[in-house]
Amino acid sequence: MDTEIRDDLLQSYSDAELIQHIVSSPPADSLMSRVSSISPKYISSPTTELAHSLGIPCPSIRRIVTSNRNVYSIMHRIEGSTLEDIWTSLGWYLTIKLALQLRRILRTLRSTTSLTIGSLATGQCTSFWLDDLYGLPPRSGPTELSRYLHFWASEIITGTAYIPSAMGPFVLTHHDLAPRNLLLSPTGELWLLDWDLAGNGLCLLDGVGNLFTWIAAGSYRRDYGALPSMQSRFTRFRAGRRFELLNVGGPTRRRVT
Repeated sequence: MDTEIRDDLLQSYSDAELIQHIVSSPPADSLMSRVSSISPKYISSPTTELAHSLGIPCPSIRRIVTSNRNVYSIMHRIEGSTLEDIWTSLGWYLTIKLALQLRRILRTLRSTTSLTIGSLATGQCTSFWLDDLYGLPPRSGPTELSRYLHFWASEIITGTAYIPSAMGPFVLTHHDLAPRNLLLSPTGELWLLDWDLAGNGLCLLDGVGNLFTWIAAGSYRRDYGALPSMQSRFTRFRAGRRFELLNVGGPTRRRVT
C-alpha cells in the first residue's frame, strides 16, 4: 500500500486500509489530537452530517469507516486560519463582522430542537458542565437535568441564588466554540470545526462569556456564574451524588454501588 493516500482513489480504499492511514497519520493540529491529516485534501474526524445539511459552514464528509468501537469520518480539509492564530491581528471591525456571522450560524443551529439532551447518535451527554462521576442517562429530559443542576447548586449555593433553567425544548449546540475551532477562510467565511461534543442541549452551552460570543450567542452572565462553580465542585468531589443516588435515587448513566 502506498505511504501517501491518493485523493482520487478515496472511495476505492478498503476500511482497513483507511484505518491504517488514519492511525499512522500525524495530527492535523497539535491541539486537535482527534483529527488526523491523512492527505493534503482530507482529514478524519467525527461526523457532521446534520450541520452540513443545515447549511452550516463545516467540512463535508466523503467517507465513513469503522474500527472496533470507533467511527471515523473522512472530510474535506478547509483552508484558512483559526481565530486562535490570528485573534490579535483581527481588529474591531472584523471581530464584530465574524461575531455576526457566528450569530447567524447559531440561529440556524437553534432552529433544530429536541425534548432531550445528548449526542444525536448515542444520546449520551458529553458536556463538560455535566460530567460528575455518575453523569446523566442517555437522552435525559428537563426533569433529569433539573435534578442534576439543583443537587450541585445546593452543594455550593445557599439562599435564593440563581440556578440555570433546565426547561426544554433543547437546541442543537456545537458546545466547543473555542477560537481554535473557528476558522476564517481566504474568502472571509467563518467555518466551524471539531464537532465531537455537538448535540442537543441548552443554548448557553455555546457561549463562553466574552464579547465575541456574547454578540454571537447571547449573554448568559448569571448562568456562567453558576455553572463554573458547579463544575469546580464536582471536579473535586466526583462521587458527590453517591449518597443521594443510593438513598433516594436520581438520574445516572452508570450503576451506583
